[in-house]
Amino acid sequence: MKKYFALIATALFTSFFLSGFVPVEGLAAAQPDHVVVYYFHTNFRCVNCHNMEIWTKEVVEADFKPQAESGAVILKIINTETKGNEHYMADYKLYTKSVVLALVKDDKEVKFTNLSKVWDFLGNSDKFKAYVKGEISKYLSEL
Repeated sequence: MKKYFALIATALFTSFFLSGFVPVEGLAAAQPDHVVVYYFHTNFRCVNCHNMEIWTKEVVEADFKPQAESGAVILKIINTETKGNEHYMADYKLYTKSVVLALVKDDKEVKFTNLSKVWDFLGNSDKFKAYVKGEISKYLSEL
C-alpha cells in the first residue's frame, strides 16, 4: 500500500510542479525551417490528457528521431497556466488540452494546425499515433 501511495504521490508531484517544463539538454537547435509539435495542457490533467502527451512524445521520439536530432522537428510541452504562457490560448485559439503543429520557415511561423482529431483517438494509441505521425509528415513535406 505504501508503494502504491508513493507512486501516486510521485506522479502528482511531477505532474503538478514540473508541468510545462521542457528539458533543454539533448535538444538540437531549431533550423530556420522546422516543424514545432506542441502539446498544450493545464495544471489539472486526466488520464487521457497524460496519454495525449505520452503518445505525442512517442511519435516524435520513435518516428521522427533524425528530424528531432537535426532540429527539423521540435517538441514543446507547454502548460498554458504557467505565467507567461497564457498567450498560447489566444495565439492558437485553444480552449482545452491540444496537440498543435506549427510550420516555421525562415524563423517565422507561417501556419499552424490544431490536431483536434486526437480527441477521437484517445481510446486507441495506434490510431492516435498514426494520425499525429501523418500530420507531422505532411508538415515536414512543406519544408
